[in-house]
Amino acid sequence: MARPPEPVAHSRGLALLLAAIGVTAAVLGWRALAGIVPIDPAWSSMAARLGVAALALLPAAGVLWFFLVAQMACRLWTAAFEPLRAPDGAFLVTNQRIIGNTLEQLLVFAPSLLALAAGVPAARMAEVIALGLVFAVARLAFWLGYLVRPMLRAPGMAATFATTTASLGGAIWIWLA
Repeated sequence: MARPPEPVAHSRGLALLLAAIGVTAAVLGWRALAGIVPIDPAWSSMAARLGVAALALLPAAGVLWFFLVAQMACRLWTAAFEPLRAPDGAFLVTNQRIIGNTLEQLLVFAPSLLALAAGVPAARMAEVIALGLVFAVARLAFWLGYLVRPMLRAPGMAATFATTTASLGGAIWIWLA
């Protein structure tokens, strides 16, 4: 049985509250992770920092790969195996949106994180690594929330936006300073 639609004002207020929780979780997770990553003196070279930043992007790549595998597995085990014969079900449609949004976010986040890593001192690389990890966790939260109920995607979306904005803003700040 379908749920009745919620009033728009209620939905917006709940989305903003959930988004605030997502941003708070992202900041707290980022700070916690940055505090436990050991600093390597070898990170003083830009090549090493760029390599570490590329490594920090691997969790996000792994999450995207997981979304793609989920999509392929669902197609394999449902009538959508032959997409021209049967329409995509709700999971496939939702997962396609999640994959598309994840790619859009990665197109901003990945070069921003690399530019940030190229410009920060070695002592700040733990923060760059933490951004990569939080981004990946935020995408998983977005995916899980969206699958449960579209409104519940807000914390993951806001956390993703926070990490993307932090990496882009930090990179711009460093390179303009």
